Amino acid sequence: MSLRLKRLFLLFAVAAVVIIGLWWWSMGKETTDDAFIERDVVYLRPRVTGPLVNVAVGDNQQVKAGEVLARIDPQPFEVALENARARVANAKAALDSARGSRDAFVADLEARKEQAKAAVSVARAQVVQQQRTLDAQDARIDQARRDVKRYEALAKRKQVSQQTLENTRTQLSTLESDRSATQAAVAVAESQVQSARASEKTVDADDKRRPVLQASVDQAEASLAQAQADLHQAQLNLDWTAITAPVDGWVSEIQSKTGSMVGPQSTLVILVSGNPWIKANYKETQIGGMTIGDRVSVEVDAYPDLELSGHVASFQPGTGARFALLPPENATGNFVKVVQRVPLRIELDDVPEQVQLWPGMSVVPTVHLDSQSQPE
Repeated sequence: MSLRLKRLFLLFAVAAVVIIGLWWWSMGKETTDDAFIERDVVYLRPRVTGPLVNVAVGDNQQVKAGEVLARIDPQPFEVALENARARVANAKAALDSARGSRDAFVADLEARKEQAKAAVSVARAQVVQQQRTLDAQDARIDQARRDVKRYEALAKRKQVSQQTLENTRTQLSTLESDRSATQAAVAVAESQVQSARASEKTVDADDKRRPVLQASVDQAEASLAQAQADLHQAQLNLDWTAITAPVDGWVSEIQSKTGSMVGPQSTLVILVSGNPWIKANYKETQIGGMTIGDRVSVEVDAYPDLELSGHVASFQPGTGARFALLPPENATGNFVKVVQRVPLRIELDDVPEQVQLWPGMSVVPTVHLDSQSQPE
């Protein structure tokens, strides 16, 4: 065999070994370079509108949860808070007045009811008493009339003196006069009963004003509740003039400067927080053997000599194209099949403190298939 043929044969043998080695090395692994670092990115917007009077942080600064990042001019909101407090005080005073009027009316009404009932009872008792007096007087008058008749008969026979007869007649006249007075007293007592009953009806009519006064109290209570809600909202608005960091993180960018007019529609600060993780877009033909928990080795473009470890945390329930702003419409005659990509979330197990991983950085993850049951 010539030297040239030997060299050619050796070259093919080395190439075959390399190809077989690469194939063997890639077995049970799936790799993609369509992968990036992700973190929680928060776009902080003010809840109230006003001019910025202070921006307390700068770009790329690390902040703690609750730390004040910027302040909106609080003076208009302080004035609004004082006005809300005044409205609450007025509403409380109106409620106290309405309750006082209702309670005083009810107390007076109950007293008048008792008085009216007592007046009716007293008047009826007077009528009964005068009627009994009248009955007694009628009995005495009847007796006196019989005495007069008897003494008139005796006087004719000279058995009693004329003076005795006159005394008996005078007594009858007196009794009849007393009876007339008693009849007048009965009439007065009956008129007092009618008057007491009229007063009782007046009290019953006034009792219908209770719902009106209670409605005034209810309205005052509702006004107070509304005023207290306005006060709470005014306090919230004042508190919201201080824009604070919701979580620990890093200020990625300050998009508004001191003096700017800001509001709920304007982004003030972009805040990056949370632990880094990887969004890896694998072809749909690569994910068939993957399971949640598979081990992942990660190469970071920014750190060529560093390899991180992680695991598959979850699969997005749909391809990236399906959730795009303009998803593909395949109900046409010129359809061309394209291999789709499915985003995976890969959690990193341990990241050295000195390694900086920020959203958008490129990485190359390699998923070791079935690595849960057959660790490599």
